[in-house]
Amino acid sequence: MTLIHTILLAFVLQTPTPAEVEFQVAANAGLQVVQLQHSLPLVNQVVLVPDEATYLDEISKWSPNARWPVLFDDNQLAPMFIRKFRPQRVWRRSSIGTRVKDFKTASQNVIAKAWGGTASPDVAFTDNSIQPVGLVITNKDDHARIAAVALAAGRGQRLRFVESWGEVDAIWTNSETSQRMQIVQELVRETNDDIVAITLCMAMSPRAQYTNAKENPVATTDLIGRDKNGNRFAWCGWIFGSKKHAAYIAACSLFLPRDHYWFCNTYPDSGIWENYGIGNIDEVLPKLGITLGITDGTLASLYEVDQGGISADVIYFTSKGNQDFFELADSRIAPTWIPILNTPAALYFLHSWSLKKPANRLTVGGTWLERGVYAYVGSSHEPMLQAFVPPMEIMRRTMNSVPFLIASRWFAGQGVQSKPWRINTIGDPLMICGPEPVTNRKRVDATERSGCTDVITEANLFLQQAKENPSDASFADAIQTVSLLGKDKIVLRLWNAANELGVAKKRTAKNALPALFRAKAVNAFLLAYRELESPQRYDQDMLWQLAILFPDSASSLLIENIRSVYACDDIRLIAPLVQKTRGRHEVLSIINTYLPKARGRNERELKRMVKQYGT
Repeated sequence: MTLIHTILLAFVLQTPTPAEVEFQVAANAGLQVVQLQHSLPLVNQVVLVPDEATYLDEISKWSPNARWPVLFDDNQLAPMFIRKFRPQRVWRRSSIGTRVKDFKTASQNVIAKAWGGTASPDVAFTDNSIQPVGLVITNKDDHARIAAVALAAGRGQRLRFVESWGEVDAIWTNSETSQRMQIVQELVRETNDDIVAITLCMAMSPRAQYTNAKENPVATTDLIGRDKNGNRFAWCGWIFGSKKHAAYIAACSLFLPRDHYWFCNTYPDSGIWENYGIGNIDEVLPKLGITLGITDGTLASLYEVDQGGISADVIYFTSKGNQDFFELADSRIAPTWIPILNTPAALYFLHSWSLKKPANRLTVGGTWLERGVYAYVGSSHEPMLQAFVPPMEIMRRTMNSVPFLIASRWFAGQGVQSKPWRINTIGDPLMICGPEPVTNRKRVDATERSGCTDVITEANLFLQQAKENPSDASFADAIQTVSLLGKDKIVLRLWNAANELGVAKKRTAKNALPALFRAKAVNAFLLAYRELESPQRYDQDMLWQLAILFPDSASSLLIENIRSVYACDDIRLIAPLVQKTRGRHEVLSIINTYLPKARGRNERELKRMVKQYGT
């Protein structure tokens, strides 16, 4: 019996299914990424830069003996990253004072230097026994070229350039699709490597016409990496946006641990929907060193989660809807109610249409990306439920070294959706989400950096200035610097001190507001918000996501800050309170203020509320 079993097993191993082959290829690539990451010492520091030339210069200082995150100096993405990474030191570099004239040459030099070489990436990779499994493609004039250099240098990948691929909202024609698929295939062949992952770093359309598709349009990232017949030879990820956002995506993918998951399921626990539920994930993940938070997907639960934002590294969110709304278990809600992320996150979002226009900040997908999502699995057209790989299967794959974006695709032969279809994958296709030891790398101590400013030293200086010369400006500077370091408790103390001294005005309020939101310091938040001159969307989103905790006296502030594009959801929240304190006529007055310019779901919901409160 033992002999027969061995023979049968050998036969199975010799004739694996196409899906098993793809799984093994993806897992092997993931293992190679993990081994490479853990062979590169991670310095416990973050370096902030002011411009592209300085960014490239900083990346060129990497070596096989030392790597560290490099980010652009800003007030949202850099603090988010630092709150999760928790570095020993944060350095701020001054500009090197030059511009990048020949980006193609400069980028290749940076990649070579990052691997201890001076000749070329090819020589440097050979000297370090690097066998590239990834190809990064960008356009020399695109802002996302920043991420292309960082990921090529960080993972030992080839970097190649192409011309612009058209307008972001213009669906690729059949001829454009065929041409671009062929260009990428030829670039892969030229490397003579076993390339399994392609990262596109440039603006382009998320949708394309494809001759062999079952139905058009389909997702561009599900076409790139296939031959003309639709057979996959590599998996694709896509990065676009500003330079600071591209650098952020690269840093998150390369350096962050991913040990805290959040699962929000709005589907019933029956029928086909049950396949997309949580299963026994809550039993398995803790054994792998991963913390799991679970939300039941009702409106009340979402309101509760929204309070103070969430700090999850990987989010699984199942929903229904369109690009301008998503459905919960018991209600529809606007993109403005997507939770604010306190730390960076990778996202699996089972939902129709969310990535139809990902660059549009008013859409569901655009909001998630603006919140700080750096890896995103979502649909750019109606895909049908079965187009998505169930979360349980993605977990099984990722816990066995398959990279996150790759794990979110059906493998060859696993149904019609394994052929070119409508799921887009944004981010680094080689980013790993495995057991806690896999992503949480050991670090070496930060060292002194000449020509850099220690942000802790800056913070102490600003704190001293605020103490000696209290003013709106001095406290604002202190709060901004302390916030960058992720020290929310100190921000709260500074806000309280500024308020007691009577100097907490618009600048201090603006800089303190996010920390007050995260702390759910309701009274302090309301005081700060009232000092703002022109609240921006992010400010208003924080206001509304804390609204459940506000006293009745704050209703006037909420009425003044109704977000017009999706006014129906804001009015729905406060209508019962307004009716109670001011009468039904006041609710109708608020509705009629926004109804004339309302469109789509917003218009339909406001008309429904007119009937509700007009009777």
